[in-house]
Amino acid sequence: MNDIAKKIEGIRKKVGIKQEVLAEKLGVTQGTYSGYLTQNHDIKYGLILDIANKLGVSVVDIVTWPDKYVLECDSCEKCKDKEEVIKNLNNYIKMLKNK
Repeated sequence: MNDIAKKIEGIRKKVGIKQEVLAEKLGVTQGTYSGYLTQNHDIKYGLILDIANKLGVSVVDIVTWPDKYVLECDSCEKCKDKEEVIKNLNNYIKMLKNK
């Protein structure tokens, strides 16, 4: 299991979603989902983004887990700043992908 896969699994467990449920949300079987995590090559960005959306976190949360992982909230100024940082990081990633 690569580093990103370990981070995804850590967040999945912290959020409390079973592999079967996440797989269903992704539209794949549990075996296919498990295969994504155990293959010896990198997980594509699009899949990481889809998994992040289904877990209710950002790609930044996955990449930085567990050091900077923070659940979103609506009542805190830090979350508003975090959303701007995430937006800027996602725009930067898109720009890099287009080069």
